[in-house]
Amino acid sequence: MTSQAIAERSMPKNTAPQKYSGKPILTMTDVRGGYGDADILHGVNMQVTEQQIVVIVGPNGAGKSTAMKAIFGLLKVRGGSILVNGTDIAGWKPNRIVQHGVCYVPQVNNIFREMTIHENLEMGAFLRKGDISASLERVYTLFPDLKERRNALAGNLSGGQRQMVAMGRALMLDPSLLLLDEPTAGLSPKYMEQIFEITRNLRDAGLSILLVEQHAKQALAFADKGYVLAAGSNRHEGTGQELLADREVAEMFLGG
Repeated sequence: MTSQAIAERSMPKNTAPQKYSGKPILTMTDVRGGYGDADILHGVNMQVTEQQIVVIVGPNGAGKSTAMKAIFGLLKVRGGSILVNGTDIAGWKPNRIVQHGVCYVPQVNNIFREMTIHENLEMGAFLRKGDISASLERVYTLFPDLKERRNALAGNLSGGQRQMVAMGRALMLDPSLLLLDEPTAGLSPKYMEQIFEITRNLRDAGLSILLVEQHAKQALAFADKGYVLAAGSNRHEGTGQELLADREVAEMFLGG
């Protein structure tokens, strides 16, 4: 995906999941790992193909965010493989993973609060060389709320606007895979839908996205694929619509 592709989409109102048979961008196979000597992931398997939204859902403590951190090198992987664009990145440091085309937006502490919106976006391009003005303008096209307040301190923004800054900063590196950990946590319904809409538009522009989401029903409604984790292991998988229609999944993991 290129930033130009993002801009050219001009925020289409598309809510339907897409069907793509593209190449795998991410393949996790029998991944085990955790913190210290304790494993939280017990053989997790997932795949994200190009131009897909894949959602991870499950109860608290299921290992959802832990799986994201394992991909991004923030915890020790003690077994299995994590292939990104065909290369096993298990055990790599985050700075090397970023250079390989993966960007991660954590749930908290994901912006520089004492910097302006514009400065945050500039920091996102830390690996880029040369003029980044075109990339900045393309991100502002995707997030017009940010362009209007580009000189405002990020710490003074609403929760939804701060999340947009975090996502925009990650996009400054034109990743092939974007990891979003609880992007709508604590947001108002208005900003939740804006974040979901932007996520769909990024998918439509060619980006592959893996996200953990507490609003499971809403996310599965537009996801191309979903995984249900429980106790650090795969419990269910299928298209978003298949998981929504599964009575066991609905009763046990989606609140009925």
